[in-house]
Amino acid sequence: MSVVLFKEDYLDNDVAYLAGMILMRGAFHIENDIRRLIIEFPYRSLELKTLPNSKFKGDRETAIRLSLDQARNRIQELLGVDVKIERPKHQVSLIAIFVKNSMAWRNLMVLFGGKTSFHEFSIPEQILMAPQDLQKDFMRGIADSSSSPNPNDADQAGVHRVVIEFPHRNWLLPVQVCGLLQKNLGINVSHILWGHPNIRTPNQKDGKSWAKEHRMRIFANDFVPIGYNFEYKQKLFSELVEWNKKHDSTTDTRMCNPKVKKPRNKHPRHKGEKSPELPNEIRRHFDAYFQVCKALGCEQGMPSSQTEMFEDEDE
Repeated sequence: MSVVLFKEDYLDNDVAYLAGMILMRGAFHIENDIRRLIIEFPYRSLELKTLPNSKFKGDRETAIRLSLDQARNRIQELLGVDVKIERPKHQVSLIAIFVKNSMAWRNLMVLFGGKTSFHEFSIPEQILMAPQDLQKDFMRGIADSSSSPNPNDADQAGVHRVVIEFPHRNWLLPVQVCGLLQKNLGINVSHILWGHPNIRTPNQKDGKSWAKEHRMRIFANDFVPIGYNFEYKQKLFSELVEWNKKHDSTTDTRMCNPKVKKPRNKHPRHKGEKSPELPNEIRRHFDAYFQVCKALGCEQGMPSSQTEMFEDEDE
């Protein structure tokens, strides 16, 4: 790819939001002279999980389609290209078609460092240096494309959370997003359920059921400053937040500090610890999620002269 200078004035709220969706579920395709940006919105079931007596009615595919109709107009105007919606099985796809190597296409390619798939994307440097309002729109793009409010994601005490799902092959992205949320936006992350055998299935000696998406868990009330742009997701999310408030189930979370945290329990050895599906730096044994974070380069938190013990639940 030829070197193209990124236009500084290209990054605005709409671009930041689109970049968040691309980061989590997007891919760039080039075939002959046709260029496509495809953003996938997969789902496992048509049924939307809601709280009892929820005011929201409808199925997942229709809800996604209606939300994407609104997003399509915003993206179409931004990119100046035709944007269509397709519905393959268990998925709704947003497809932007570029018939020439336009400035919009080149800016997006530069923004993502010439990489072509969400399996390898990292947060663009321009986002990390952007004002908070742009970073929040970027996070809403992440939430709309990779998080679905679900009452089943409550913790053991019944406090509702939101979950952001990351592709299993992209191990660095969860640490980056966690840093953006906590250090830049002041939004605490509860923990990351890594797709590592010691974290995902610590008591299962064999099998590969651990090789799943990484799940970042955030208590719903902490996520209020971000929320969702997709209307149905925001409605479901608001119900979870109100439930927490009504039942006095908000929680006082604080920034994770891997530099001083100590494992509370020892996990048994797992055959999958040496799996080639794991990056080299974490192809070993761990007893807690924050050890994985640290091994993957997390630099959050401050060293302490005192040993701090935190209870780490729901790993």
